[in-house]
Amino acid sequence: MRLLEALRTHTRHPHDALHTHPLLIGLSADQTDGREITLRDFHHILLAFDAYYAHAEAACVVQWPLDTADQAPNAPVLSWLASDLAQHQLDSWANRIAFQHSPIDTPSKLAGYLYTKQGSTLGGHVISKHLERRLALIPRLDQWFFAGYGSHNGAQWKLFLDVLDRHSEALSHGEVIQSAKQAFDNITYFCDTIYNMIKTETLYEA
Repeated sequence: MRLLEALRTHTRHPHDALHTHPLLIGLSADQTDGREITLRDFHHILLAFDAYYAHAEAACVVQWPLDTADQAPNAPVLSWLASDLAQHQLDSWANRIAFQHSPIDTPSKLAGYLYTKQGSTLGGHVISKHLERRLALIPRLDQWFFAGYGSHNGAQWKLFLDVLDRHSEALSHGEVIQSAKQAFDNITYFCDTIYNMIKTETLYEA
């Protein structure tokens, strides 16, 4: 089985589970609870992803591929999220959520992490249009993270897949898959944490 096919197979369940997470359910155009997303919901979602990526990006201590002439796309998610937080006058919660992220210290681990990060730009493109329809948030003006690369989302994903395929034989497929699955689990942790803080009304406590 090719690495990409194995990644899709082994991450399908945690990926699909995020679509129905109570914090994220409003991002879907096909909601099951009948509740429309609000601007406050959107802000909570931004806080969760900003906290997750702050920890995840700090854990990355290796480059992949090691050949600098053939670099894989690496979405500037923290820059996009910083633009979102500034636009919506939000403070980051990254330092308020305790989490020990395992080091992403091998090319295989980084490839798995990037698979989830780069892949999210495709779903983000659809979500961005949904946010524009529901909340009148203009992509790359009122909302950056989900807009991603804008019209280049598809091209950047294809470029990533091309690099992944070219370097597949040099990677530990098991390690790549485990890293991708761990990334989805970690996103779920931060979504759970923010959602529980909302329910207990502790999100905005000093």
